[in-house]
Amino acid sequence: MKIAMLSPIAWRTPPRHYGPWETVVSLLTEGLVASGLDVTLFATGDSLTSGRLKSVCPRGYEEDREILPKVWECLHISEVFEQGDRFDIIHNHFDYNHTRFFIPGNPAGIP
Repeated sequence: MKIAMLSPIAWRTPPRHYGPWETVVSLLTEGLVASGLDVTLFATGDSLTSGRLKSVCPRGYEEDREILPKVWECLHISEVFEQGDRFDIIHNHFDYNHTRFFIPGNPAGIP
């Protein structure tokens, strides 16, 4: 089974300090990898994982004020959906922003 984990990009995954959602995504990702599943983490480029890491955003926007949150969030979300056909499951921990990428009539939301 191939799983995509979509993490927020406010902080690195796992976060250095604060970052509750990034912490949850990291714990789930590492547990799934340890169980032998094929997991790709979509997170910031400085994130750490035992699975595969895919990123478009180099650092969390809360750690680098030069990064424009909404611009990079859209790029980040679109990256996972552009590769959606490669995964059996896309596990979203990002928020509601991903809904703008759903295609009507496509219950899985995969383009």
